[in-house]
Amino acid sequence: MPMKPQCQCNERPPLVDVSKGWKEFVAGLSEIDAGNWVYLKKCPACGQLWRVDEWDKYQPQYAIKLSVSENWQAFDAVPLIKNMMIENRGGVSDKLCNWSNCSGKQVNGSAFCVDHLYKTGARI
Repeated sequence: MPMKPQCQCNERPPLVDVSKGWKEFVAGLSEIDAGNWVYLKKCPACGQLWRVDEWDKYQPQYAIKLSVSENWQAFDAVPLIKNMMIENRGGVSDKLCNWSNCSGKQVNGSAFCVDHLYKTGARI
């Protein structure tokens, strides 16, 4: 019986920043569908579905684990991206967001809470 190729899907988190290794990440995946700046890919070893952003040198690209292919393009990755932004910056501080009338806590290294930081265009 031929051996199945090994994969790292189980070890990967639900959201993977593939900005610096996009080609390497998608190299072993099969393309199932293509959408507006996103692809639906599948791991041939384990069957894991991935929603992968199109490569763009000006924006970060993410791969997101999906459990089903239905409505894959509409999957809301914003909460995952916001969580990653907080993790990348080491959490939040006790200081209040500088956005007018906001009572959220500043993300470390920023003057804004994660919601307003995201509104500025930050994605990492």
